[in-house]
Amino acid sequence: MKTSLLLAITAILIIAACSTSKKSTTSSASATTPTTSTPSISPTATLVASSNMYMVPKAPLGMYQPGSEELTAIQLLYKDATMSQLQEGHYIYTVGACIQCHGTTNIYTRNETQWKEIIEDMSLKARLSETQKDAVYKYVLAIKATQPK
Repeated sequence: MKTSLLLAITAILIIAACSTSKKSTTSSASATTPTTSTPSISPTATLVASSNMYMVPKAPLGMYQPGSEELTAIQLLYKDATMSQLQEGHYIYTVGACIQCHGTTNIYTRNETQWKEIIEDMSLKARLSETQKDAVYKYVLAIKATQPK
């Protein structure tokens, strides 16, 4: 019962993340018609002054499937990072060991050092391998790196 409820919640979060992750880019040279629609803005949206656009977090707690933006961001810190590592880290964090024991934590609320310590401590309890621990750490940092400022 608990597992199916957690899976349902995870599915809802993923759907919500997918619906808020759409981005549109239009350059003045390639635009053929001006857009007149005004985007809806969530209370957590952040105004980007230079472009007068709003950035909406992909997911309130930072739990969403990593994509190319996250891979590019983490590769600035760890050149050896791969998409499969980020996907494995996402799985462990959102479906695997983390959520099985105590649920997930908002990724955005802790800094890099705190996450390193948390993952180190929790990996012992969850019996994660060094590879799995590294995957979770890179996933968390990738999500944080693409967090709207």
